[in-house]
Amino acid sequence: MRKSKLEKRLLLKMDVSIVPLLGLSFFIAYMDRNNLGNARIMGMQTDLALSDEQFFNCLMVFFVGYMVFMLPANLGMRVIGPPRQLGAAVIFFGVCGTCLSAVKSYGAVIGLRILIGMGEAFVQVGLLYFSFWYKRDEVATRAAVYYTSATISGCFSGLIAYGVQRNLDGVHGRHAWQWLYIVEGIPAIGLGIIILLFLPSFPDIIAKKGSHYFSNDEIDLALQRMAEGKFCGYKLKYSEIWLAFKDPKSYFTAVIYGALCLGIASVTSFLPTFIQAFGFDKRNTVVQTQLFTMIPYAFATVSLLTVCFLSDRINSKGPILFICMATSSVGYIILMATTNKVALIAGTCFVASGLYPAVILTVSWITINHGGYTKRSTAWAMAQITGQGLSIIGTQVYRTPPRYLAGHGTLLGFFCLALVSIVCNWFWMRRENHRKDARAEEFRAAGTKDEEAEKSMDELLDKHPSFKYIL
Repeated sequence: MRKSKLEKRLLLKMDVSIVPLLGLSFFIAYMDRNNLGNARIMGMQTDLALSDEQFFNCLMVFFVGYMVFMLPANLGMRVIGPPRQLGAAVIFFGVCGTCLSAVKSYGAVIGLRILIGMGEAFVQVGLLYFSFWYKRDEVATRAAVYYTSATISGCFSGLIAYGVQRNLDGVHGRHAWQWLYIVEGIPAIGLGIIILLFLPSFPDIIAKKGSHYFSNDEIDLALQRMAEGKFCGYKLKYSEIWLAFKDPKSYFTAVIYGALCLGIASVTSFLPTFIQAFGFDKRNTVVQTQLFTMIPYAFATVSLLTVCFLSDRINSKGPILFICMATSSVGYIILMATTNKVALIAGTCFVASGLYPAVILTVSWITINHGGYTKRSTAWAMAQITGQGLSIIGTQVYRTPPRYLAGHGTLLGFFCLALVSIVCNWFWMRRENHRKDARAEEFRAAGTKDEEAEKSMDELLDKHPSFKYIL
């Protein structure tokens, strides 16, 4: 369907104001979350005299803080408001990340990593926030641009670490890893202030308070688009929490997202370690290893944008998600099956190229197929809690260098389980769509009205006869 000039103007304003700010927040969050892996090979573990067990615990506790605050963050956004919640959270974890440059003990690292996890839990609501502004066939593309920040962050983190190692090590008596935390932490504070000032709130809130950026016609259209897009039930209703727990989709997607988070945690935490263990050359230095980490992230960036754009164009998620997960599974098989150095790099590219688009497809599958803000938030929180719980495993399974077969095998097993869950979720939603179609046909044949169809979308949510699941 062709869009009107008003809708094109609205979309442009949304894309200019919402996507860049959310993307930058995720870029900074992802960098601050995962710079511990780069700091490790820059000497942090040695300087602080951390054992391998203690280092793994430093990785793990981030996910504990993240997991505990997932549901409050999702539900709280409707009360706190996106600008205040996201802006304050970015400032908070930026301060904590910068403070890591001054740590002297294991306990200090643990405490700050927990706080960073808590702060970033309030940032991940960006994907949920998209559902207030974009239609169901627009979400994946914008979310892909947003999540590309993660892959670009992976590229830049290696490049930044390279620059810091080469130019700042020893400056003013600080180690390279200390400068890394300063260089990557301080920009978050400035970004948080910008988000507080410029990120739009929800369309219905703007409609009440007015806006200098959006015209009244644009806001009216934004509200109309949400109604047409079947994104219903914007009020915070605690009864919908139970509906999410009763919905089989919530569990299928939680398993899928859990496996993906396990994969993301292993890649972001250990990719520099993997590549260093490949042993391309005995002269291979830390800075060269940092540069090699850019290769898988570059492949992931291209696949993320391409795959998610395609999924919106054909308005399908499940089959493409299956292909992405299968691609990553092939990557883990390569990592386990060979010692050829070029093949090992190719294996990491397979893993990353399937992994990152799969995350966005899964998130989109959740947000577009759950009616009601509270139900959608709860289903997303269930997936996130499962994901962060399994991410803890991702920080603990890679203990057998140099080939890390046990870790790769664990990831492959979870990915196979996720493939089964994708199939189950797809068939369950297809059956429900067929059931709704059959019900509508029965009433048409009988010449009677369906009382359920006369009810509002806010009342029945995704159980409404007109709500069709996107497969």
